[in-house]
Amino acid sequence: MRQPAPLLALVLLLALSPVGVVCAQQAAKAVESAQQRKSEAEQAKAALRERISEVQARLDKKSAQYKRASDALKQSEKAISDTTRRLRALSQEIAQGERTLSELQTQIDTTQNRLQADREALAAQLRAQYRSNLSPWSAMLSGQDPQTLGRELGYLSFVSGARVQIIESLREGVAELSELQAAQTQQQEQSAKQDVELRAQQQTLQRERKARAQLLVKLEGAIAAERAERDKLAQDEQRLGDLIESIGEEIAQVKADAQHAQAIRQDILEALPEGEGLKRGIALPVHGPIVARYGSSQPDGGDWRGVLIEVKPGTPVKAVAAGTVVYATWLRGFGNLIIVDHGDEFLTVYAYNQSLLKAVGDTVKAGDVIADAGNSGGQLDSALYFEIRHRGKPLDPQLYFKR
Repeated sequence: MRQPAPLLALVLLLALSPVGVVCAQQAAKAVESAQQRKSEAEQAKAALRERISEVQARLDKKSAQYKRASDALKQSEKAISDTTRRLRALSQEIAQGERTLSELQTQIDTTQNRLQADREALAAQLRAQYRSNLSPWSAMLSGQDPQTLGRELGYLSFVSGARVQIIESLREGVAELSELQAAQTQQQEQSAKQDVELRAQQQTLQRERKARAQLLVKLEGAIAAERAERDKLAQDEQRLGDLIESIGEEIAQVKADAQHAQAIRQDILEALPEGEGLKRGIALPVHGPIVARYGSSQPDGGDWRGVLIEVKPGTPVKAVAAGTVVYATWLRGFGNLIIVDHGDEFLTVYAYNQSLLKAVGDTVKAGDVIADAGNSGGQLDSALYFEIRHRGKPLDPQLYFKR
């Protein structure tokens, strides 16, 4: 036969307590307490699940923000790369433009030198013509011979043609110089404008990249914190789940032990001897707290063979069943003692009485007052000592009391 578990032993002890209903009440209280704890744990678990859902929602939102920020950072870095490539190409273009400008400057200088030479040649012609006072009209009016006049007019025609060529060359040179200078200025302005725009764009992209990188760092920290909180809540939920499961097992164990204890109690009660005069279900001889139980240790040594019920002095002591008084006098250690014979070798013993109200030979019925409780026999406190004996062997009175 298996030994009763500690919880079962407790339930069994309650089942065999002075009032039978104590077993059911204590077991019911234990089950109710465990069910209350289980309910509270389930509520806490539901609250944790709700918090986990909230944290997961925040985590999903931050993850989406992280993805968008990451995509934006990717675009920014790609744009920076493109801008850097364009700046490098522009630098090459500017270098090429500078070389072109240098060539233009060389052409401008050459043209200016040529123009200056043409100016000087034209001026020399004009000065020479002026010094010689040579003109078509002066030649015709000079009265010279026709051959000489022809030569002078031919020379004037040549000089005039050369002068026209020089003037045309000067005009073309000035126009070319103007175009070269305009092209040079336009090239410089365009290159400078592109350089300013691209560098401004690069600086803007660098600032955006820095801001997005900082946002990513912040989001990574927030996501890590949310994940840590979610994991901690999940661990708490797991622990609560384990607790709820253990409480459920405890409830089942309490119910099983209560049923087992009840079965053991029933077996014990069914094995109790009964007679025609004394059966299970008797009333207590007095009403009061039981301060010493059957089988417990006495202060002076030995075990109690009955129960000690605390009552006020003078409390009526009633017979627990019908019978005949076979002893009614003072006895050392028991004070005023009365014993009732219930037949079938059953006796009930009432000790420490203040006074005895029945005599030997008196017949009593269940509930008849047979004594007044007190503290005779050298007892310090007022109480009734009560025993049940069958064939001289003491029995646990609590097993016979009415539930």
